[in-house]
Amino acid sequence: MRLKNNGFTLVEILIVITIIGILVVALLSALNPLEQIRKGADSDKKNDIRQYQIALENYSNINNGLYPARASVVNLQTLCNAGSPPPLAAYMSGCPTDNGNTYKYISDASGSNWVLWAKMDAKNSGFWVICSNGKSGKLTTEPASATCTLP
Repeated sequence: MRLKNNGFTLVEILIVITIIGILVVALLSALNPLEQIRKGADSDKKNDIRQYQIALENYSNINNGLYPARASVVNLQTLCNAGSPPPLAAYMSGCPTDNGNTYKYISDASGSNWVLWAKMDAKNSGFWVICSNGKSGKLTTEPASATCTLP
């Protein structure tokens, strides 16, 4: 006569752990697309900032090596569409859409140095910054002057 064992076998426990692991991975995968969307939006913003950088270089080439002089922070959408001398739109194929005052610009009073930046969407992203000295990268605080603070 065989005794009935009320415990679980090692195989049964491993199967349950595997199933729980698969469910956890599925749950985490379901939550991740939102962050992927934010990262995609950040990538678009970086590309838009690069378009502005190219437009500023084109502007400088035509205006004796000087950039638009803006000693205080301005929304790039404003700089792109209006003002004198000709706006940046004349140096690029349309201005990127800026629904939330996202893209910013500041230069020194002479228009020889500038800083462009955009607020990133992804978690803990800070600001993506491009400087007239060719440096680009991430800062945790918004730039306040045309002096590039990137390392």
